Amino acid sequence: MDQTVTLVLRFFHVVGGIFWAGGALLMTGFIFPTVRASGPQGGRFMQELARRKLPVFMNASAGLTMLSGLILYGRLAAANGGWPATRSGMAFGIGGLAAILAGIIGGAFVGRSAEQLGKLGEKVQSSGGPPSPEQAAEMGRLQARMWNAMRVVAVLLAVAIVAMAIARYL
Repeated sequence: MDQTVTLVLRFFHVVGGIFWAGGALLMTGFIFPTVRASGPQGGRFMQELARRKLPVFMNASAGLTMLSGLILYGRLAAANGGWPATRSGMAFGIGGLAAILAGIIGGAFVGRSAEQLGKLGEKVQSSGGPPSPEQAAEMGRLQARMWNAMRVVAVLLAVAIVAMAIARYL
């Protein structure tokens, strides 16, 4: 039973982590820069991603990855009290901390900015015309905030990926 629980937790941790980190790196490296360069069409594209529930899937995979990772780490630490102080334990800890920080920053800055941009985009679209100067300025501010946070999240997830990949070999 214990091995089955560990396998299930690892499955959710690895698959969730692949979706979360891969999606975040794809968004940061390619999709969001293209959206920003596309002007109003980019906003429509982002609205479609939101309609298809990408933020929900990203948040769910982030939460599932972090929760399963914390449980796995806790189980290993409980089974061997000195394990967190080993090089392997420290690498897993650093990776976990980086991922948790990425999750917090992603939710607090990327998610909220995206939600505010979506609402503002709907207002602009319902008005039938181009955004007012105030709306355009607010969109620019929100996009810049989101872009900066996305880059931080991408770096933190890259740290988590590297730490998790090498931890067992230390």
